[in-house]
Amino acid sequence: MLTIKSKTFKSICLLLSCSIILTSCYSTKYVSLQDDYNAKYNGKSHAEIIELLGPPDRTTSDGKGGEILIYEVKKQKGGYSDSNSVNLTEFKTQTCFFVDENKICYNVTTDDVKEETYYDKTKTIASLVFCGVLGLFIIISTAD
Repeated sequence: MLTIKSKTFKSICLLLSCSIILTSCYSTKYVSLQDDYNAKYNGKSHAEIIELLGPPDRTTSDGKGGEILIYEVKKQKGGYSDSNSVNLTEFKTQTCFFVDENKICYNVTTDDVKEETYYDKTKTIASLVFCGVLGLFIIISTAD
């Protein structure tokens, strides 16, 4: 009969349970790219923006003697339907570059986002407490 030493069993159980529980603290959030775009494009000329991004999908007046360069990008977002099959949803993101009468970009607005991963502090603390209680339970229940 195969036997596992009590201390080894405790260590393996505790390590596995802590690993599984702590991975549940890993979360994803979506953050606007607007600040990133403003940092990158504010101060750039009309010509530089077109050189970098190509011609805009359309333009309109900004009401102050300048114009707005509008770029639209079709994207797909994956998800799962009720039947557990992949369901792709198509959507557009729009980015607008506000260019003044001197042909210099002074503002960018966008609904484009990036995905960021982070640890949720509340979940992490709760999980660590749970790991401690679970570890104590394993140690007590497998005591020699």
